[in-house]
Amino acid sequence: MRARTVKKRVSPMSVGERYARFLVGHAWAIVIAVMVATAGLVAGLGRLHAEFDLEASLPANHPFVRIDHQIRRDFGGRNTMIVAIVPREGDVWRPEVLEVVQDVTLAALQLPDVIVPNVVSLAAPSVRHVEEVDGVLTVDYLMRDVPRTSEAIALLRARVEDDPQLRGLLVTPDNRAALVILDFWESASHEAIFTGTTALAAPYHDRPIDFYFAGEPVVAMNEREQSREVAWHIPLTFLVIAVMLILSFRSLQGMLLPMLTAILSVVWALGFMGYSGIVIDSWNVAVPILLIAVAAAHSAQMLKRYGEEVVRLRDNRAAVVVSTATMGPVMIAAGMTAALGFASLAVFGVRSIANFGLSCAYGIGSAVVLEMTFIPALRALLPAPPRVPAEGGPTARLLSALGEAILRARGRRVLIGTGVALVAAALGALFIRTYGSTREYLPRNSLARRHLEEIEKHFPGTVTFTVLYEGEPGSVRTVGLLQHQAAFQAELERDPLVLRTASLADLVKSLHKIFNPEDRDPYRVPDDQPLVAQLMYLGESPAFERFTDRALSKALLLAYLRDDDSARVGPLVRRAQAWLAAHPAPPGVHVLVAGGVGPTILAVNEHTTYGKLLNTLVVLGVIYVVSSIVLRSPLGGLFVVSPIALTVVMLFGFLGWTGIRLDMGSASVIAMAAGIGADYAIYFLYRLREERARLASDEAAVEAALHTSGRAILFVAASIGAGFAVMAFSRYPGMRLFGILMPFAMATSCLAALSIMPVLVLRSRPAFVFGTTSTPLPGAAPGRAVG
Repeated sequence: MRARTVKKRVSPMSVGERYARFLVGHAWAIVIAVMVATAGLVAGLGRLHAEFDLEASLPANHPFVRIDHQIRRDFGGRNTMIVAIVPREGDVWRPEVLEVVQDVTLAALQLPDVIVPNVVSLAAPSVRHVEEVDGVLTVDYLMRDVPRTSEAIALLRARVEDDPQLRGLLVTPDNRAALVILDFWESASHEAIFTGTTALAAPYHDRPIDFYFAGEPVVAMNEREQSREVAWHIPLTFLVIAVMLILSFRSLQGMLLPMLTAILSVVWALGFMGYSGIVIDSWNVAVPILLIAVAAAHSAQMLKRYGEEVVRLRDNRAAVVVSTATMGPVMIAAGMTAALGFASLAVFGVRSIANFGLSCAYGIGSAVVLEMTFIPALRALLPAPPRVPAEGGPTARLLSALGEAILRARGRRVLIGTGVALVAAALGALFIRTYGSTREYLPRNSLARRHLEEIEKHFPGTVTFTVLYEGEPGSVRTVGLLQHQAAFQAELERDPLVLRTASLADLVKSLHKIFNPEDRDPYRVPDDQPLVAQLMYLGESPAFERFTDRALSKALLLAYLRDDDSARVGPLVRRAQAWLAAHPAPPGVHVLVAGGVGPTILAVNEHTTYGKLLNTLVVLGVIYVVSSIVLRSPLGGLFVVSPIALTVVMLFGFLGWTGIRLDMGSASVIAMAAGIGADYAIYFLYRLREERARLASDEAAVEAALHTSGRAILFVAASIGAGFAVMAFSRYPGMRLFGILMPFAMATSCLAALSIMPVLVLRSRPAFVFGTTSTPLPGAAPGRAVG
């Protein structure tokens, strides 16, 4: 009888294994191809340029922003600068001080791109004095020549203080500072405006006079300085993560390859930015810090598994194949989830945030591509690391403690602790502060903040609030429109936030007072239409150009506010809108409320901050959908989202208890934490499923997943947290915010993924982890796994 030959069945290779073997078999070709691609992307770096435009941080479709753009297009105001000339002793009503005011004004009129009619000072050509002589109105410069005698100075002072439109504007109410207000066309850069305006003070450095500057260009230069400091933190972040890698993996290769991934990811992202026209601004200048941390962290996940396989297989190339085949799908899923979460910022409606999101998506996607091509090929060419670090130490003790808490009494302690933390967070969220002054983001010792505070000691109305009247050509000179403007000004000035207002109606009232000084109420807009037309004809001067266009179809109402805190500006806007609803403008005239600095900041807070929170929900939705697809289970998506949702709630509580404002900066951290935190849950769930299929019990599977994937997750969270923690010592409050909140968010999301999520998984026993049947934990109710 012939013996039968029994052929051993060989299980077919998976797609991942075939791909990994292809990488190993063509390692040199892969490395060369990636280097060629890198060279092409390096060429894109030449197209990068910096652009620190505050407009890019505004919600372009918000009504207040659109109104502000229209007003600035017609009347200027985007590049306004306030120059305060303050003598160190005495008041400004002295010849030597008035001479400086005149010289500075004349020099300012020669600056490139200055809007001449919008230059306002005692000596500005647009500021005129009108008087009636023998029944004729005469219009002349308020201060054509510097008065030298006490009588001439007293006359000038009387003219200023007798005019409600000029009183407190050209010279501050305390008479300690003279103001020169400049405005520049939109074509002028903030840097050129700042440099040219501050240079006005240079000839007077040896005189007992101080100069202070405020305005949007000053703030923009502060943003530029902040961005430079962020750039200086990039090598520090690199060093911190490199040290953490060398301490964690105890080998040069364990440090160099993840950092190589980080460097190439940053280069690729910057190259993509250059080719796609994304500029470097105050937001995405921090992208390299994020990418260095995230890319090194993803690489560490792969490196951890590679080290395990080297120990198990004792074959470098086989270890590369197995680690790539097993970790590849997980890395792609986690990277795709994070990249899509950041890319979703592109639909947010704010250009700078969209650029930031796309830049992060480029970098994270690049890190995944590199880890799935270049790094495995390079590992196949290099010898295996001589030693793999032991699994003991504080990290192992922490993971063992987590495992005990998860497994004992079905995780009751974890559930109770999580519940207590959520209650505390909910209580803290009740104290969240949503608004505040933008100066809180200016360093106390910065030029922008010091000068602003010095100016506000004398003139507290540095925040603008603008209203535009639109009608048919010639409608601006009608009694109805002018009287409506005057009444609206009176209503605005009732609010304590409003320091003063100005409009064309003020000019008409001044002309009427001069022409009819004996009138019972001379400072008013008369009811007589022919008289109004005559006054405007006789008193026409460059001062009119500040408040109306040449066609007399548009008129500007300008209010100066004491503060830009949206908690105060918001109610003012709503009261203004309510008053207009109750007191409509004359037929054919439309009133647009409101532009200016105050309403623009309100738009940022209302749209950007709350929109950012809405975007967090969008990110959570994207994470849920992608996770459900890659895990092939809708329930799996919920498990991935659960630690992220807990982290978001904890962040709200942290904001409330610490007094940190909920604004665009803190809301951005919340959205970023949501995008990054999904990685932890995905990596852990994949490893738990793998270990549960390999091992006989839940206890063994949880312990194995914690001491493998959990260890890598702790490193990832620590790396990202440490990468951002270097910002906590910055002098810029916005950077300190990231340096405080990101480490807290990473620690919270990491612990949630390694504690509450495993407890929920073990209690619900989903089929995507346990299969259709499995042996439950002791004490758990027997039953089938749920889908």
